[in-house]
Amino acid sequence: MCPAAVPPADRCPGVLRLHAAADGALARVRVPGGRLTADGLEAIGTLATAHGNGLVEVTSRAGVQVRGLAESGATTAADLLFAAGLLPSPEHDRVRNLLAPPLGPRHPRALAGVDAGALAAALDAGLCADARLAELPGRFLFAVEDGSRTLGRHRADVALVALAGPKPLLRLYLAGAPTTLLTPVADGPAVALRAAHAFLDLLEGGAAAEASGGRAWRIADLPDGTARVATALGGAMTGGAPLAAVRPLGVGRTEQADGRVALTVLTPLGRIDAAALAPLAALARARAAGDVRLATDRTLTLVDVDAAAAGDVAGALGELGLVTVAGSGWAGLTACAGAGACVSALLDVRAAASERAAVRRPPDPAEHWAACERGCGTPAGPAVVVHARAGGGLTVTGAGAPGTEPLPFAGLPEALRHLAPKEHHP
Repeated sequence: MCPAAVPPADRCPGVLRLHAAADGALARVRVPGGRLTADGLEAIGTLATAHGNGLVEVTSRAGVQVRGLAESGATTAADLLFAAGLLPSPEHDRVRNLLAPPLGPRHPRALAGVDAGALAAALDAGLCADARLAELPGRFLFAVEDGSRTLGRHRADVALVALAGPKPLLRLYLAGAPTTLLTPVADGPAVALRAAHAFLDLLEGGAAAEASGGRAWRIADLPDGTARVATALGGAMTGGAPLAAVRPLGVGRTEQADGRVALTVLTPLGRIDAAALAPLAALARARAAGDVRLATDRTLTLVDVDAAAAGDVAGALGELGLVTVAGSGWAGLTACAGAGACVSALLDVRAAASERAAVRRPPDPAEHWAACERGCGTPAGPAVVVHARAGGGLTVTGAGAPGTEPLPFAGLPEALRHLAPKEHHP
């Protein structure tokens, strides 16, 4: 391999490579397709309770994070998660980044003959069986779209998008843009993996050196990356519209095609008490399909719930601290790790955002609180973004905000003054 072609290593954490945060080490668990089994829930709960800070975070890529681990926790984490089937290939720990719609063929809009869950499982198995693909950056993202339009906002490097017709086909999208490459459903995972190989071929050929700063962690980081990958696969870019951003399943009840229901709940600020995972696993086994489906809006979904029992199951989910009704102030509200968890944090943004949840109501825009001007965790798409500033005060930008000029707490217009809780005034 040409030395100049090797991009700087990305710093995405995994299970075997922890991230050193202010509150201890952080482990990020990939959950391909968002399918987290009851055994997996229990293992993550045990890890967070016995070795972490007792909280589990759901990520914007439908994965899970455990914070507050001792550095020695990597071995414990690996053992627990391997036993639960969450670490099938240690070499591929950080590259199993794969989104799929929560309901799969159960959703009334999912195209017949396209089982997103089965495609995601086949893609993950092929990825883990390919030693070279362990070289992918930890930011590289795969996705499967089945026509249900419930996957949520993403810009996957490689996506398989179902097309309606007498015999469904999958179109390959690269960095959110359509290619001319169509494939039968059964061949989709192999085509997606070929695209990942083409990306690595470009890096080995020196393409990383052409990227800004020599960093090429995703296809869009490469000059003409989408066109070059498509050409390597024998296709081209169509020039058509990019994949439209859609929201995942809303909180509440969704009628499945088979007469049963799916129940979707929200994790406030993406966090759930680790002690709730064991009873959640028991609920998934007894009253649903035996797993929990994670989504990009940090929601959890139980599928195959008997319609007559849905009210009782929703009540049990609410008792675990999960948001079970639509229209909550927690919807669309996010925050970075904040003070105590990140050395760069200037503000306890989680406390501030929690106060905001009490007054936000639909149709308030999405809103993100960031504890410094780096803006970690800022979601894609329109949102109000509130940054804490090193010199004191806040910068409020985005939809419905006054502009991009820094504003001290006292200088916020009346309509936005409640964005700055008084106890956080400098």
